Amino acid sequence: MERLLAKSYDRQKYGDEPPDYSLLTQHSRDVAEACESLVQIIGRVTLANADLAEDIFERFRVELKATGWIQDLGKANSHFQAMVSVAPHIVQLLRHETISGLLMLSEEQPFRAWLSEKLAATTLLTSVWGAMGHHRKFDKQTKPNTASPLTVHLAHEDFKTILREMAQDLRLSEPPTDLRELVISQTPTDGGDITARESLRDLQDEFEDCEEFFADEDERKRLALIKGLGICADVAASAIAARGQSAQRYSLRDFVTGSLRVGLTPNDFRQIIGHWAANRSLPPTFKPHQFQEDVAASASRLTFAQAGCGSGKSLAAYLWAAKWCERLGQERKGNFRLFFCLPTTGTTTEHFKDYALESGIDASLMSLTHSRSGVDLRAIAETAIQEEATETAKNLAQDALNAERDKIESLALWSTPLVVTTSDTVLGLMANARRSIYSLPALMCGAVVFDEIHAFDDQMFGHLLVFLKYFPKLPVLLMTASLPEGRLAALRKVRPDLNPISGPPDFEKLERYVARGATDEEVWREVEQCVEKGGKILWVRNRVDWANETYAVCRSKFARAEVNVYHSRLRYKDRSIRHRRVIDNFKREGEAAILVATQVAEMSLDLSADLLVTDIAPIPALIQRMGRLNRRLTPATPARERQTKPALICPLPRNEPNAEKPYDKEEIETAQKWLRALIEKDKAVSQRDLSETFARFSDEKEFDLARAEERACFFSGLWRTRPGLTRGEGHTVSVLLQADKEALESKNLTGKELRDEIRSHEVAIPIRDEVLKWDKFGGLRVAPRDAVSYDYDEKTHEGTGATWRRK
Repeated sequence: MERLLAKSYDRQKYGDEPPDYSLLTQHSRDVAEACESLVQIIGRVTLANADLAEDIFERFRVELKATGWIQDLGKANSHFQAMVSVAPHIVQLLRHETISGLLMLSEEQPFRAWLSEKLAATTLLTSVWGAMGHHRKFDKQTKPNTASPLTVHLAHEDFKTILREMAQDLRLSEPPTDLRELVISQTPTDGGDITARESLRDLQDEFEDCEEFFADEDERKRLALIKGLGICADVAASAIAARGQSAQRYSLRDFVTGSLRVGLTPNDFRQIIGHWAANRSLPPTFKPHQFQEDVAASASRLTFAQAGCGSGKSLAAYLWAAKWCERLGQERKGNFRLFFCLPTTGTTTEHFKDYALESGIDASLMSLTHSRSGVDLRAIAETAIQEEATETAKNLAQDALNAERDKIESLALWSTPLVVTTSDTVLGLMANARRSIYSLPALMCGAVVFDEIHAFDDQMFGHLLVFLKYFPKLPVLLMTASLPEGRLAALRKVRPDLNPISGPPDFEKLERYVARGATDEEVWREVEQCVEKGGKILWVRNRVDWANETYAVCRSKFARAEVNVYHSRLRYKDRSIRHRRVIDNFKREGEAAILVATQVAEMSLDLSADLLVTDIAPIPALIQRMGRLNRRLTPATPARERQTKPALICPLPRNEPNAEKPYDKEEIETAQKWLRALIEKDKAVSQRDLSETFARFSDEKEFDLARAEERACFFSGLWRTRPGLTRGEGHTVSVLLQADKEALESKNLTGKELRDEIRSHEVAIPIRDEVLKWDKFGGLRVAPRDAVSYDYDEKTHEGTGATWRRK
């Protein structure tokens, strides 16, 4: 074996002369260089965001570089070398990062004593734990596979070269020279120098004993950041080296510096805000509401804006970001970034169109994360499918492709300072989500807006709390129309510096709604009267099948009205068309329109209805739904033109089993009490009435912060590095229809084109156990024709979407 490999390479192109990027020596140098570049560009701001003392910077730098050097030492073994050269499907006794840890910390090897001469115990542990976690596949459950013995080529000249360069870079003493091949076997009877199971178990037991050294919160934060940035360095090295091929044609330092030095300017924000104003026929010198100015002026690192729908929260957020861009201009050296996070891909798309897409700022500065990738898929250096595929994946090659896609899209964010994305992209960091960790360098240069936080489930809200606790100096703006008191108390507990700002009083106190319960007969009578007047009706059902049934009845009853149904069971591309049609219908004066929708209407629809009909639902959901009623009424509306609009809140079907689903029975019972309290006011109600009455029935129980910290494995995992869950278990799963999969295959698309097409065709269906048995394509399960039907006419754009076929 002349050279040790870190990556596979095109043997038809290079033969037996591997290119630089595939060599273990060069890849180790590249990762170390990426570590050094990351720490120099964002190290200090990262420490500052985490509220870690600047005087630990040098220690932080050494730990990160040591992590980079140690990561791939274990690749110098016979199983890995076979996998990247002649036997890609070989069963490896141990993964390479596990071997790296065994080598560096085993008392039977000389490396621990060598490193300990200059590195303190916790520094050594931090570096090794970071290295062992760089593929997010090491914890107490990590065990050897059933496989033949492997040989670690410690005496190989390439291995010795890496040790010498590592020693020079970290200012260590000369590395051990009297090295010989190390044989690791599965059992003692296999005749190895050490046995995999016993050695690994001893190491894991030692790690558990060493957890006490990281009881301090600052130690945990530093360790987590080392692991995260170490992963990023490895990704950058793989991508950029493969693109350059020869070490003379690429520079990790130039890539990291060039990417992370890109930023937004105050002028960019002026253009975004000016574009928004022009679209609404406002003069460039328009004056924001006092509420918006108060949000913008907030100097607290955590601002909480609670305001009703239509009060201008989004504009307030950009004004806030513009102020932080000015404040941090000198500190961040011009590389200010904004992550604008919303709960769903539907809401991100509409927001991106409204504020960023046509604002006039350089398109290269903007990203809608679920639709853009800035690096070609083929430019990523692949180790082998086993290295990135999850252990349980049915299709290892496809799962590895998904991993490469995540790397690409996240690396694109390094040079994209305005990112409109889902909240998962940021809060997934707390669960070691792949894309979120890869985005860490960009995130540390930025400010973050989390909109519609009332829509977070307990898992996601817990991640938000831990994120805010451990990054107390990162500027964050939280926005919502309503929030349970228990959650607000949890926010105040983790961040006493929270600056709450209420919505504009004149908007909040404006009487907009007449809320009441209604029977079926009353509902249909009100709908008919509204249609006769050419009005707009929003009818929200809690379940898709209920929405489809109501839609069918409305179409048969009201031929003169535009009737649409809108929910998540439409393919993404069809849903976008439906969204635009619905918005346009509601803008036409004097023409009746009925929209039957599900919960998607709570966040992603900027429309104003004359009549709201809704199933009883949790209070925050009802407040959001009512925010789509009489939305255009403002304090500037002349008094003679002001009208209140009816909100009919209907009981759940009596004969439906588990009718409260997808909500809890307790939530529905509380909402009924809230509705009765509104009715007892015996007057038209305002958004302030909705929120103040909500406070009377708000959940007072204390949010389980300890449980949230445990789930946030980015910080709590310590030496254990596995992905967790970003959201709680959902009721739906995104799939690709069999017909769409076949059509995409026939187009022979690759790279970004294929990923974008797959994204545009994905559709949500209720989850069932059998889904987990379906094949995958592009990361999505493929729904067989005999399992799922899809109702949609490509010409008329009518249809009710995906449904399970009856058995």
